[in-house]
Amino acid sequence: MAVTILPLIQTQITRYGMSTLLILGNIGNIIIIVLFNRRRQNSCAMYLLCAAIVQSATLTFNSVINLYVLDYDDLTVHSLFLCKFRAYITHIWNQTGRYLTVLACIDRYIWTANNAHARLINRPSTSRYLTAILFLFWHIFSIHIAILVTIHNGRCGSFGVYYVIYQVYAATFLGLLPPVLMSIFGFLAYHNMKKLHLRVRPIGNLGYDSIIIHRRDRDLLLMVLTEVVIYVVTAIPYPFIVLEVAVTNYIGVNKSTQRVEIENFLNSTALTLFSVTYGSRFYTYFAVSKAFRKDCKTLFIKWKNHLVRPSTMNQIPRTRQLQI
Repeated sequence: MAVTILPLIQTQITRYGMSTLLILGNIGNIIIIVLFNRRRQNSCAMYLLCAAIVQSATLTFNSVINLYVLDYDDLTVHSLFLCKFRAYITHIWNQTGRYLTVLACIDRYIWTANNAHARLINRPSTSRYLTAILFLFWHIFSIHIAILVTIHNGRCGSFGVYYVIYQVYAATFLGLLPPVLMSIFGFLAYHNMKKLHLRVRPIGNLGYDSIIIHRRDRDLLLMVLTEVVIYVVTAIPYPFIVLEVAVTNYIGVNKSTQRVEIENFLNSTALTLFSVTYGSRFYTYFAVSKAFRKDCKTLFIKWKNHLVRPSTMNQIPRTRQLQI
């Protein structure tokens, strides 16, 4: 029996928060996919497009399972295959989405570096190649999850020594490394952009630099930097929480029911914050990028015309018949 109100709050956050995130997040990700699919020749747009696809899949898969478990039995504790499959596949999708954003930060840094040789990495063919390598890498590097995650005492997860190893691994590769890499390359890209602005001069005047900073590329940089800020803020609590829980559990600290409920609540909240980054991309892009808002407006008008045109066409013959 619960001794605090935290389990109830946790359940309500999962029920209503995940439901809202599932709907609004997928709507936003679908729009991102449609818009960036048209600009996949841009390497940064290619990374953000692929990230939206895998993170939409992750958001849908995790949200549906978490919502199902609230009212029905957890199927993963009865099937070893489902237990391993869920842990392995969601981890691959999560990590691929995170590190695609890291690649987008690196791409913007290279773009702002104004180095002709380095810009070979900005080619669309290179971005597709790196995306494939990243996806394959996480399939191989995460194989330990499919092997060592198991069912024990009616729970699906990691146990024993592997529990501590996995929590250290998760804190490092989920909670620390992505935000650190994003912050480093995001800051370097922003620093390079400021230097480029100082060097830009009117193109018509001789003797001045002829560097042209494309608005869409600038907007892509702004969108990536905003996403980095949100990811860093939402990722900060996770490594500290999981490491504290893992270490105290492994060394056998005697915990009260109240402390266990607090730890479970904090861990669930940290994971929910991670999920927010999967569904908030569209709304952050829309807020910071004028070009993105313009593209969205054009897309919405196009969709509206497609919906209105068939009904208009159906009404034309009837009108003619009345006139006759």
